[in-house]
Amino acid sequence: MKNNRTFTLMLLAMTFFTWGLLTSANSILVPHFQELFNLNYKQSMFVQIAFYLAPFLACIPTSIVMNRCGYKMTLSMSLIFTAVGAALFFSAVSFGSFSGSLAAIFILALGVAAMQVVANPYVTQLGEAASASRRLTFTSSINSLGTTLAPLFIGLTLAAFGIANLYLGIAFAVLTLALVIIKSNIQDFKSDLRSNFSGQMQALLKQKNFMLGACTIFVYVGVEVSLGTVTISYLTDENIAALAPSKAMTLISLYWAGSMFGRFVYSAFSQYIEPSKALGISACCASLLIIFAVLNSGIYGGAALILVGLCNSFMYPVIFSKSIEGLGALTGSASAVLIMCGIGGGIVPFIQAVMVDLSSVRMSYMVPLCGYLFILIYSFYSRKNAAQQLYNQEIRG
Repeated sequence: MKNNRTFTLMLLAMTFFTWGLLTSANSILVPHFQELFNLNYKQSMFVQIAFYLAPFLACIPTSIVMNRCGYKMTLSMSLIFTAVGAALFFSAVSFGSFSGSLAAIFILALGVAAMQVVANPYVTQLGEAASASRRLTFTSSINSLGTTLAPLFIGLTLAAFGIANLYLGIAFAVLTLALVIIKSNIQDFKSDLRSNFSGQMQALLKQKNFMLGACTIFVYVGVEVSLGTVTISYLTDENIAALAPSKAMTLISLYWAGSMFGRFVYSAFSQYIEPSKALGISACCASLLIIFAVLNSGIYGGAALILVGLCNSFMYPVIFSKSIEGLGALTGSASAVLIMCGIGGGIVPFIQAVMVDLSSVRMSYMVPLCGYLFILIYSFYSRKNAAQQLYNQEIRG
């Protein structure tokens, strides 16, 4: 049973790696499409909107399929959908169609969103609830490995193969992973809840901790993607850091690498620090680094923004695990809603892009600053809520 659980976790880690690579690659498409299709900054941001709008259509159906068909089948279907989207992207770029590329990105993102809906609760169900945050942090660190390697991988192979051929290769790799999962005898789960999705949503609306956690996921995904996208402009702006695009791309990979490194470290030492407290410290540090970058232009300000990746490292798994804590049979539906909240990754960067046009690149970072302050507030609430639950358990005991 333990070996089967370990194998299941390994395949889930590969799934986390896959969507991490595709998410980071999508951010890289923004400056690439500016040149390929002669777009302005706001037009190129439709790449992010197409990617992060997809969860609104994918997540609720995915949750329903999870309840009816189980986690394993749902995960396999999401990978196949992702492979189809990547293959369509190959065709669209080959024919030079920007609208077709956006449609393909949207289809690919539907599969990625479905992956997240099923894979996150899949990991939490693979063992004791007390260690769920640690397992999710570990798999999230593998996800960060994908986001870190994507800029380096694409930077090294883009000139030789072209963006279209790269996505064709990704399509074959993702399809292979889907077939391995279908053929393997891994652990599977299915919700015992038989009520309709509307009834589950009504039940979730009464969960204050979940609702605030959902808002925090929206903010977190938004600021993480916004920093990973707009910071390229910060580093290449002639009035700020004035770096060459190739050097800026390398530094962005360090931003994602910081997130990966922090997650590995946290997964090793998470038993020694309360998750909500760690979340608050990280949000506070991220806020201070952004303030420094706003006040100090040049490479030092850019370095401060890169270091925010380290602060981001374990925010998502902590917020996610805290949000679904104690939800029982509602976990699958709750996961769907949390992934839907990932649309913040399309909205917040667009808001910051508007701020760039209205003011400047540096001042636009007031948008992610407000986001990290919101996360800081959530950390205080989450810690207070955990203490209250512990107190109630002691009273009952």
